[in-house]
Amino acid sequence: MIEQSQRRVPMPVAVAAVLLLVGAAIPASMMFANGPSVATGLIGVLLLLALAYGLWRGSGRARFWTTVFSTVSVGYGVVTITEAGASGLLQIVAAAVVVGLLLVPASSRRWFHDLPTEG
Repeated sequence: MIEQSQRRVPMPVAVAAVLLLVGAAIPASMMFANGPSVATGLIGVLLLLALAYGLWRGSGRARFWTTVFSTVSVGYGVVTITEAGASGLLQIVAAAVVVGLLLVPASSRRWFHDLPTEG
């Protein structure tokens, strides 16, 4: 049997990290079109990249802050739902999915709490 030196990232965590990377790619592409908000957009992109990396590495802090920012994003999206277009609705759904993927599956909880795998 071949021993693995590193644990595999659970699928829910990997999907959440990919959603954050996609979320970072969209503002990055829009950042170059809108000049005045380049600094704010750059900070947001760097934050999303750092959170995705932290999730991939199993950081509890990254899980906490991703959950906080995604929950705030969902709340803000719901409050401004009348002004939201299709992209706003997609952002609400994606943020809710990220929260669900990080908090609900047992494999995600084990990943961040470094618990041994069952079975």
